[in-house]
Amino acid sequence: MPLKYKRQKRTKKTNRLNLALAEKVRDRIEDLQRETGAQTLTEVVSKSLAVYDYLWTQKQSGAKVLIQYGEDIRELVLL
Repeated sequence: MPLKYKRQKRTKKTNRLNLALAEKVRDRIEDLQRETGAQTLTEVVSKSLAVYDYLWTQKQSGAKVLIQYGEDIRELVLL
């Protein structure tokens, strides 16, 4: 008979999320933490999600996301 899991009442406004990440992905998140001075890996993931959400929202509303290097302008295609 399966054990029943009873969720504890949340006292914080945060949720724990466990992720299975490839080592390469985990390493990159750690690199970004060091490079950006983020306090935690959670901060890196949260900020990354905010950027992705913004770009996706802009794309959904018909905007194009462009990257400019000097005079060279390229469209960023979001998958």
